[in-house]
Amino acid sequence: MEHLRMPSNFAEWEAIAKEFAIKWQFPNCLGALDGKHINFRPLRKDGAFYRNYKGTSSVILLALVDANCRMVFVDVGNNGRANDAGVLQQSRLKEILEKKHLPKSSLIGRGRNVPYVVVEDDAFPLQKHTMKPYPYHTKNKKKQIFNLRLSRARHVVEHAFGTLSNRFRVFLTTMNLKVDTVEKVTLACIAIHNFLLQTDNTYINTPLETASISNNPEVYTDVPYNPRKGEAEHIRQEFTEYFNEEGKL
Repeated sequence: MEHLRMPSNFAEWEAIAKEFAIKWQFPNCLGALDGKHINFRPLRKDGAFYRNYKGTSSVILLALVDANCRMVFVDVGNNGRANDAGVLQQSRLKEILEKKHLPKSSLIGRGRNVPYVVVEDDAFPLQKHTMKPYPYHTKNKKKQIFNLRLSRARHVVEHAFGTLSNRFRVFLTTMNLKVDTVEKVTLACIAIHNFLLQTDNTYINTPLETASISNNPEVYTDVPYNPRKGEAEHIRQEFTEYFNEEGKL
């Protein structure tokens, strides 16, 4: 269970955010979120219940991954008919992000606080603590830069899923197991994945990058709320301005 344990206090969440800022230049980030379908062969009477949009039967693995590809939160077992956003709405992670009242912090060089967030793809909704990209067809240069920076931080979850599947080949097949056994196998593989990340330097090769980080003692104010845009959109705009100005690479 040690290797399936999620952060239990804000200091542990903050340590994850600092690593994202250093390695992937995305501050105030608590992790990269995504979902993965685990294919299996259900009982005939349950086949339609687990049928997903690809026409196969699966359960969904929802994972939050830190800057080193370690899975710090997992939710596995929702039927394949659900979408990633629906799984998030029913997960404990949503409660942690919304009800634990995580502190706010300023982006370096800017005078307004923004909440800690997780980064995700456009399958998820834009919310106060979950940042998704702008529509990819946008021609706005600032929005394009935001999308690039978000993608840069979010790739760790795709890397983690890819490593998990390549190391544990059972994920490349259709498991001929009962659904509760599929869940146990998935959790066991994730525990080993997290264990190997801590003990084997050759297990995964994630390029590291550095960025300067400093603490500014000034007093900050919250990002102002614009009811026409919505709070989440205004927070995304604050990140966008930061990536194009003070946090420009």
